[in-house]
Amino acid sequence: MLLLRVCFVVLLAGLACSASNFPPELPRCHKGDTSCIINVSHMLIGKFARTGYPAAGFPQVEPFLVKRFDISDGRTGSLNLKLNFRDVNVEGLSGVKFDRAVGFGPDPATSKFEMYGSFPKIVLRGKYIADGRILILPIRGDGDAEIILHNPKFSVKFKPGTQQRNGRTFLSVDKLKVLVEPQKMNIKLANLFNGDQALGTNLNQFLNDNWVDVWSELHPSIHVAIAEIMKSVLSQLFKRFAYEDLFMED
Repeated sequence: MLLLRVCFVVLLAGLACSASNFPPELPRCHKGDTSCIINVSHMLIGKFARTGYPAAGFPQVEPFLVKRFDISDGRTGSLNLKLNFRDVNVEGLSGVKFDRAVGFGPDPATSKFEMYGSFPKIVLRGKYIADGRILILPIRGDGDAEIILHNPKFSVKFKPGTQQRNGRTFLSVDKLKVLVEPQKMNIKLANLFNGDQALGTNLNQFLNDNWVDVWSELHPSIHVAIAEIMKSVLSQLFKRFAYEDLFMED
């Protein structure tokens, strides 16, 4: 769920909010003006990432607390690992850089909705429970966890459904896809093997030396979790605002 709030912010910034409720001092964009969407997104996150802006429906994103995040990979490769995270603080999202936006056009039924960008670093700190194996070595542990994603790139794409009500177009999230690709990952799990320092240090070293394989095994579950949560958040947004109200008039 690394991108849950940031992606919500991106879409909120790009779509803005209704003309009647959105604070007049904040800029909004014309439909399809992707350069404006990127600029407004940077401005909003730069000013309000640490405080939020309730009047605009803008959430705090730096840091934010994830109460629970479960990763379960049951494939039969060299790594078979279940990780349950709780009370995780996520930091680094305020450093987001949006490189490209696609779509956000006048007709949501035919328009694309895509955002691309990167972060300098995303850090997750919280509690974990681990259960699984690497090769023939069982993995057990619970305690403090830290995961650092270095220079992760991301993309967010969604396809809305549309419904006409009283001459206005309301959206629903029919399809949504999230991809995250770090350039490097560091992971540190404390208290592995009931606190055995030697085994814990060796396993953490193994995970970091083989981070590409670890990420390859775990990222499908991460992407599915992010997408499902985003669908819930965006569905609430689209129930509240009609598409025509989310932009400046042409």
